[in-house]
Amino acid sequence: MTISVYLVGLKIPENIGFVARVMKNFGFTKLFLYDCRVTVKSFKTASHAKEILRNAVILKEFDEILEHVNMLVGTTGVTAYRQERYIRKPVFSPEELKNFLEGKSFDLAIAFGREDYGLFNEELELCHMIVTIPTNPYYPVMNVSHAVAVILYELSRYKYDLEEKTIVKAKDIEKLVENFERLMKTVWYPKHRIERTKIALRRILGRSLITKRELTVIHGIITKTITYIEHLKGKT
Repeated sequence: MTISVYLVGLKIPENIGFVARVMKNFGFTKLFLYDCRVTVKSFKTASHAKEILRNAVILKEFDEILEHVNMLVGTTGVTAYRQERYIRKPVFSPEELKNFLEGKSFDLAIAFGREDYGLFNEELELCHMIVTIPTNPYYPVMNVSHAVAVILYELSRYKYDLEEKTIVKAKDIEKLVENFERLMKTVWYPKHRIERTKIALRRILGRSLITKRELTVIHGIITKTITYIEHLKGKT
């Protein structure tokens, strides 16, 4: 199993180096970067983890990560917005994430956002799970390298399955969600509920660790249903 760290929009170069150092502390090596400011200061603070920065994969768009992993986990220090609560639920603790991973084997990336804003709502919507670290509610936001340390410490203690499985990539989940959207539009599903339903489907399917064969079966059912409905519409 590969657990990667995905840094998004970090502007303080030292933070990126500190994250690399924390990764090496707990035995993690795979780093993805999107819109991050890496400088000489990053390599200085990385200390003996410079190779993690040198080998980091640079992404041009946030959603490119979906091509590399089976599941994307988002992190947030804020879990209670009014109309956006459905986006953030369910919210897991680092320990609950570790328990979920027990006995499983797949590629996972954990996204950590900007020093000031964290991950944007549209980025959190693309995540299959949301994790938050229980902190003082009066000051919930942690330094990004500290948050990485807490979560990686917890995950370094999990037991994983050595059996290799054909779990689909996260980008394949997106294609299935798009197919469900076609179905919703075909059956006149309420337009105002489509976007939040897509988020719910993405979370459910992402956590299910669906295989390629299972994905094909569901695609087939949806496509057949759409074809049948359109056929009936043509006869009326």
